[in-house]
Amino acid sequence: MDLATVRESPLAWRLMVSRGGLAALSGVLLALSFPKFDLAPLAFVALIPLLVGLDGVSALQGMYLGIIAGVVFSLMSVPWVVHTMTTYGGLPVPLGVVLLVALSLYLALYVGVFAFGVTRLSPESGLVYLVGAATLWVGLEYLRTFLLTGFPWNLLGYTQYRSLSIIQIASITGVYGVSFLLVLVNAAVALACLHVRQSARQALMPVLGVGVLLIGAVVFGMGRRVSAEIPRREIRVSVVQGNIEQGIKWDPGFAGRTIGIYDRLTRRADRGSDLIVWPETAVPFFLREGGPLTRRVLDLAMEAQAHLLVGSPDRESDASPRYYNSAFLISPAGEIVQKYDKMHLVPFGEYVPLSSLLFFVHKMATGIGDFSAGETFTVFETPGGRFGVLICFETIFPDQVRRYVLAGADFLVNITNDAWFGDSAAPYQHLSMAALRAVENGVYLVRAANTGISALVAPSGQILEQSDLFVEAVLSATMAPRPGGTFYTRRGDLLAWSSVLISLFLLAFRRRTGRKERRTR
Repeated sequence: MDLATVRESPLAWRLMVSRGGLAALSGVLLALSFPKFDLAPLAFVALIPLLVGLDGVSALQGMYLGIIAGVVFSLMSVPWVVHTMTTYGGLPVPLGVVLLVALSLYLALYVGVFAFGVTRLSPESGLVYLVGAATLWVGLEYLRTFLLTGFPWNLLGYTQYRSLSIIQIASITGVYGVSFLLVLVNAAVALACLHVRQSARQALMPVLGVGVLLIGAVVFGMGRRVSAEIPRREIRVSVVQGNIEQGIKWDPGFAGRTIGIYDRLTRRADRGSDLIVWPETAVPFFLREGGPLTRRVLDLAMEAQAHLLVGSPDRESDASPRYYNSAFLISPAGEIVQKYDKMHLVPFGEYVPLSSLLFFVHKMATGIGDFSAGETFTVFETPGGRFGVLICFETIFPDQVRRYVLAGADFLVNITNDAWFGDSAAPYQHLSMAALRAVENGVYLVRAANTGISALVAPSGQILEQSDLFVEAVLSATMAPRPGGTFYTRRGDLLAWSSVLISLFLLAFRRRTGRKERRTR
């Protein structure tokens, strides 16, 4: 059914509208499967309406349907963009809504390309259709990780972050393997729906085959969770959540009170803590530049007789000053011993991409920083273990995270300030991504967030401790770091790369086949 037919036939038009409704339904189901709705089982069926609606349409129509699904999904899952840009970026609400729509359209393009590709796969091909749909989805998720600086937010696999047995395959495939499995299930059921009138056997075969694969993944996950190695040592970690309001966080007159809050909460932490972690930019001034407040922070580490990790801005003062979003490790002797500068900055938050062309952006919104990116993967060292630090949304980039474990980190620390997002789904979504990083690399993950959600995550992805939003909190737990490293840590995104290549091959093969079919008619 091409566009000309749709325009000329009222029946075809009504049919296309009904397909649009199916696509929109998929968008709604996708959004509901993510935090904070957390209806994770819906991810196993969310794409079925879209896939059924794609049967028999042209590639271009399929792309339109995919975009409909993607726009609905994005509008429902990332509406916090409006709150962030209007409350802290100084934008008027209408412009904030425009930015949300623009972001939603961009993210919807990936779903549109997925749908475009699916229309070029024949449901009659069975296995090719299943593998083609899954590899298309995963390949596009992978491209979203680095195109236009990368925004791999809400990848499909994150919906299962609390389904511990299912997500263990991420130790082999990364989060992309969980997405792959979910799309396989959706595609198998969609095939069954399309074939049910023709043959019950033909309808059931793909469902049974994928069902066996799903059971195998669950059995693997259950086995991995009970086969943990005996730890070599233990470390007591405390996380401090100061709950500093974003509107006053950078007020110089409030800096002393901020340090006072963290001082009080740190003294509440277990006296036997080996490592105490403060959130991103918990120290709202240049820590290395001295002064009474710096001395107070250093003395606190001495009094606690623990290593203290704090987030703070930093700058290199020379002819051309450079500013960094940094993490500092302070020893029990009250000395700064190591530093890490954030490498993956937030576009339009910490810097403006293509600033020479987009020079007007700073005038449109307040609060956009001018930070420089760090260049070194720093592995911090303490007697209790070695760890890598992920600042803010660095935790959503699987490849960057695994490189810390490759470099020798025994566990991971994520410091962040999610106050920007308010009481929205974003902090919950951010936490779900952090949990998958622990599974992928087989290590503990410690998370300190200014206003929440702070957490302590086991190598299995189980959230051992979790704070509430917008409260002061101290979390403490004993971890048993073991040498990290999984197949995924060592080999990286093999599945994702393979998905990109297989998708290109299938689309090219289908194109040639389609041309041959047309010539023989």
